[in-house]
Amino acid sequence: MDISKGIRVVMPGKGEVMLRAQDHLATGGEGAVFQRAGMVYKLYLDPVAARARGMEEKIGLLAQLRHPCIVAPIDVLRDQQQALVGHYMPAAPGVPLIELCTNAWRNANGFGDDQAAQLVENMRAAVTAAHALPALMVDGNETNWLANGVEPRVIDVDSWQIGRFPATAMMATIRDYHGAQPSPAADWFAWGIVTFQVFMGIHPYKGSHPDFRRGDLEARMRANVSVFDPRTRLNAAVRHFAAIPAALRDWYADTFQRGLRGSPPSALQPRIAASAPRKYRATLGAMGRLQHEHVLTLPGTVRWIDADGLAVIESEGRLQAYDLRHRQALDGLAPATLQGIIGGRCCLLAHQRGAILLEIAAGTISAQFIPGPGDRPPARPQIAALPLRADRLLRLGRRVFAVSDAGASGLAEIRIEHLGERLLLAIGQSWPVHARATRFFDGLAVWDCLGTPFILLPEGPSALLIDRAEVLRDYRLINAYARDRHAVVMHGLSRDDGLLYRLRLRLGKAGYELIDATVVYESELNVAVTARGVAVALFDDGEVTVWNTAGDSEQRIADRAATRDLRLFALADGVYYLADREVFRLRLGVAFRSSTH
Repeated sequence: MDISKGIRVVMPGKGEVMLRAQDHLATGGEGAVFQRAGMVYKLYLDPVAARARGMEEKIGLLAQLRHPCIVAPIDVLRDQQQALVGHYMPAAPGVPLIELCTNAWRNANGFGDDQAAQLVENMRAAVTAAHALPALMVDGNETNWLANGVEPRVIDVDSWQIGRFPATAMMATIRDYHGAQPSPAADWFAWGIVTFQVFMGIHPYKGSHPDFRRGDLEARMRANVSVFDPRTRLNAAVRHFAAIPAALRDWYADTFQRGLRGSPPSALQPRIAASAPRKYRATLGAMGRLQHEHVLTLPGTVRWIDADGLAVIESEGRLQAYDLRHRQALDGLAPATLQGIIGGRCCLLAHQRGAILLEIAAGTISAQFIPGPGDRPPARPQIAALPLRADRLLRLGRRVFAVSDAGASGLAEIRIEHLGERLLLAIGQSWPVHARATRFFDGLAVWDCLGTPFILLPEGPSALLIDRAEVLRDYRLINAYARDRHAVVMHGLSRDDGLLYRLRLRLGKAGYELIDATVVYESELNVAVTARGVAVALFDDGEVTVWNTAGDSEQRIADRAATRDLRLFALADGVYYLADREVFRLRLGVAFRSSTH
């Protein structure tokens, strides 16, 4: 598919539309997907085969679906010769549901158990509406749902089973191995697996079990050995069963552990009050080769934290900026501004003992100096606004970029320059990255360039490395972390077996290489890299993994206090972690041989 000069398609009864490279969202499976002017356009990679399968008739049947949570096709798309080449549907706001299942996303977005219950109830309504058509979702896996707050959106509807048309896909991780054919009961089983992850953050047939190998998901599903089995061990990042309404929790147990099938009860029912067991941690003690040094108690829970140690914390519903470097609050920021920092409309940059606030406003990017306690304001504190249109601001490491969804140059770096005693905003280098086809993570971005994945990673004061990552074609990414091109860590669902993998990549001569792929039980990503290039990760409860990003040295250190619910972060002087409101420094008694990249 050559998009270099644009692709012109016909919307029957509505006219033509030109799709360009900057409209591209993703390519994979059976089509290339574009977004333009509030609509999403799916062009078939093999339109001849799609015509032979009767896709025009199937799209006509699915277009009868009218439900706010189902992103159904509106009509077909044709080429200049009036041949079927695809279909279109309304654009749906939201994040991939699998991202919402992580504790990191929930904390940043203030998404709690009440919101989870409302979202799950709305997902139940969407499945009920599909069955009323009648249609079967069949492949209602976690990657085929978006969530806009508590409002779900089902996508990939053209793969459903309807009329004489069978379903065209099914991920193994939601398959009902006790049923021979697709059915409403099998749809509800898949719904149960996906919604259980919304509440708990883990697939119901995962967790360590002595009778099954890691990753042997099908065997556990066939044997009905779920998280409700008393011998299943869950790590500390998994949320508490009390998050689930009582009647729905019983339905989950009947479905996953006892093999019963049927439609679920409402998620809007009372939960049984329970508290998670309290964890105790030494304030300063050697645990093998590690020391946990208590640093301070925060006045709230951290919602968001950046690479400089600037954070947004919440206490009793009130947001506040906090500087973890100097262990002090940053006052003077309105609640809407703090929400904007979390959501990408605003950005904080460390400056002296305070910060500089960048904010998108009316076609410009404005800046404001936020002094810390005892900070000396600049002699000329006013910073002129920068005339630049942007859809959001992005931190990649310690640098800031303006992101433009529509432009051909989707990333433009924003720099703060010193001119005598004045601070000026300036536009640095721009890069021809199509933002709509790019997913932004912690310290890096992944761009789907018409089906070829590229990793974007800042290096040094001004470079942005853009390198192929062909190995990522095989995965649907959930989250990612990087501070160095030699230490990229990701979680992704395999397009082959549907299992969740932790991926570790390193930049080689021909692009990024996969150096490790390990099946994991849940997708909480917990890594920090020091200024000296030492990476620290909590991959499993009771063990800290430490490696040198400049070489191949790696050590695994047993430590019973190191659990997956801790949140690692790095400051200039080392690695720290958050345990609720407590901040600890993790001192490493580990030495690596010196090496160069």
